[in-house]
Amino acid sequence: MKTLNLYALLRTAALLLASFSLHQCVVPYETARMLPKGETEIKGSFTHVRASIDGDSEKADNGVGLGIGYGVSDKVNIKFRYENLKNNGSVNFISFGPKFALKQDRIAAALPFGMFFDEGESEWFVSPMLLFTIPNPSNTFETTLGLRADKFFEEDTDLLIGVNIGFGFSKDLSRWAIRPDFGFVFNPGESGSFLSFGLAANYNIAPGAKK
Repeated sequence: MKTLNLYALLRTAALLLASFSLHQCVVPYETARMLPKGETEIKGSFTHVRASIDGDSEKADNGVGLGIGYGVSDKVNIKFRYENLKNNGSVNFISFGPKFALKQDRIAAALPFGMFFDEGESEWFVSPMLLFTIPNPSNTFETTLGLRADKFFEEDTDLLIGVNIGFGFSKDLSRWAIRPDFGFVFNPGESGSFLSFGLAANYNIAPGAKK
């Protein structure tokens, strides 16, 4: 019974987060790299999430996501994300919020708000995160450590903690990148966890690029 209750809690929460990100565990595929003022980012992703409970592992969901970012300034970005999560059924996830540069392109903070919803039911959450990125000198590879806390607004829901390790590969990371990501989400008060494995690709459009 405890296993079922834990799975239900983590699924409700992760079904909303991948992301974003988690069991629907949603993986954010974010880095500390900031979009310059006026630049737009388009991002697509696929994520596989597994629930691990008492040593047993089983599929939690697969998620297909789309993200859009915009550089309000070199130090403030706005991010939007949608993801569809499927297992036995289908759950939708959306989030929207600001991202701030704490140390330009090395350390950033983000504060997305969002919800998971399906067939008239919804659950809201907030997911503050810190991002630490180390690029190589040629701007073709980078590694990002992401730390976040997922808090759902429903009564009697616990705080979920997420840790992600992501990589970026490109000929020019300021223009486009392929981003594999590995994540771990857990409830400090329970024994279960979510493991995520995913791949994203992003392309950045500079102001006036179509002219």
